[in-house]
Amino acid sequence: MRNLTRFSFALTVAMMFFVTQAQAFTFRLSQQDLNQVVRMTFPQTQYYQDMKVVISDPSLFLQANNNVAVEVNLLGTQGGQKMEAAARLSGELFYDGSKGELQIIRPKLDDFNVLSSTLENEKDILRWAEQLKGQSAPVILLVNFKDLNLSILGNRLPRDMRVESGQLVIEF
Repeated sequence: MRNLTRFSFALTVAMMFFVTQAQAFTFRLSQQDLNQVVRMTFPQTQYYQDMKVVISDPSLFLQANNNVAVEVNLLGTQGGQKMEAAARLSGELFYDGSKGELQIIRPKLDDFNVLSSTLENEKDILRWAEQLKGQSAPVILLVNFKDLNLSILGNRLPRDMRVESGQLVIEF
């Protein structure tokens, strides 16, 4: 009887261990897969000094230590005038678990190229972009997991995210 009790106790502990392990799982997204997920949340619109700026076509480049670079296209419009540009920013990939958001924090403008423009003050914008290079910009929201349909995962939000070996590791 004593052996049966020990066996039952050991079996119960083992089952609890396996059930706990079965509920926790990890996904790995390649840079290409991550770009597909991120592109679902774009274009995004921001307003800067009376200019409407539409940010589109993001391409993420994962780097070591959760660093990331992102290339985007920009379309700025102001009073019937417009400017198209390409920009490259870099920053740190950060997952805010309380909000369910994958973000780039402390993004810095690395490069800014005007592709076409009908803006009268294009030189002012180029000067402004040069002044912004290397300075921190507002947080860039890449994905809000609360907005995604994750019913296959029981609508659970990720617990953690990090970059490992050129992939985004997502732990649930």
